[in-house]
Amino acid sequence: MWALKKCISTVSLGGTVVERIDAIAAAGFDGIELFDADLRGSGLTAAEVARRCGDAGLGIACYGPFRRAEGVPEQEFPDVVARFRAALDVTAALGADTIMIVSNTDPDAIADRDHSAGQLAALGAIAAERGVGIVFEALSWGTHISRVADALDLLQRAGYPRRSLVMDTFHLLALGDGDADVAALPAEVLGLVQLADAAAVRMDLMQWSRNHRCYPGEGDLDVLAATRAALGAGFDGAVSLEIFDPRYRELPPRQIAQRGADALRGLLADCERTIWDRPLPLTA
Repeated sequence: MWALKKCISTVSLGGTVVERIDAIAAAGFDGIELFDADLRGSGLTAAEVARRCGDAGLGIACYGPFRRAEGVPEQEFPDVVARFRAALDVTAALGADTIMIVSNTDPDAIADRDHSAGQLAALGAIAAERGVGIVFEALSWGTHISRVADALDLLQRAGYPRRSLVMDTFHLLALGDGDADVAALPAEVLGLVQLADAAAVRMDLMQWSRNHRCYPGEGDLDVLAATRAALGAGFDGAVSLEIFDPRYRELPPRQIAQRGADALRGLLADCERTIWDRPLPLTA
């Protein structure tokens, strides 16, 4: 059994990566999701970031996202594999055991589920050789894979149905799916639960996601119901805040990290009150 871990993506905060790590640790989180662009822009090596996290008592839940991984022409796939091996080198240097792959959002993505599944399976096998697991996320603007049901189907075809699906509440709820769709998932499939709320606005999905996310309880989406469905089904892995909002990144990192920690604890407490008569299996 996994112990439920409270995490936050580095993309949620402003400041340097070192300032973010310090702020996340001070707020009482268990770990981070390390966003690839944050690492590239940090001026630090992966090993240096790993050391900073270790010194702060933080784990690295996953590294990513790895993009344009599936649905590419066969002649391009060797380049995908080369990029993926390089990303696995970074993952290893971080001391992380999970890499995140996201659905193809490019207009030339191939609409053949078995073709995509074969490519995802090949990447999963390469990762497994390195002792790294994959988690796969359907982005709501994905060309052919945009819903959790799509992602589950792809993972099942690829042979990776256990602990390999990312449920992001923004992507789930933005397309009109909800707690019933989460409850329909096999209990063992979830590998990571990402939490984000948003104001109810009508706009391009990608622009909405990248500019208007907020912490659970600060927006209009029913994050509680979706989270409750996941935890009620027995998920006990990493729950992670992933907030894309330039306004958050303008605030002092410690302020926004503490605000996120308070929002996450409140959400989990609401789940505890409504589905359990015992405490959630939170890490100390």
